[in-house]
Amino acid sequence: MGDCLVPPFDPYHERRGARRLQMGCKARIRSLHTGETHYGECVDLSVDGMAFRSSYVPQHGERLSVIVLAPSLGGLPGKPLEAEVEVRRCNEVKRGQVYEIGTRIIERKS
Repeated sequence: MGDCLVPPFDPYHERRGARRLQMGCKARIRSLHTGETHYGECVDLSVDGMAFRSSYVPQHGERLSVIVLAPSLGGLPGKPLEAEVEVRRCNEVKRGQVYEIGTRIIERKS
């Protein structure tokens, strides 16, 4: 398989207008293109998008299935958030190890 040309990510391209809630919840990320599953941490969430950190580097416009594990409340487990999202940006946070991926929510599954 040859090299895949990926357009450069513009860190200022994805700018959600909605208020963002800071998170720190575990996330499971599955590429709808390749079927590969990766793990990371959801760092913020709004009504129309979310950002998470992972070692995975997706392509711009790639669609992902994301499950965010909600924290427990009052000793009861939180209900996970499952959504289909589209990648809007990807920024390197820790060289070659951690990337922050900004996404737009396409469909909320739960």
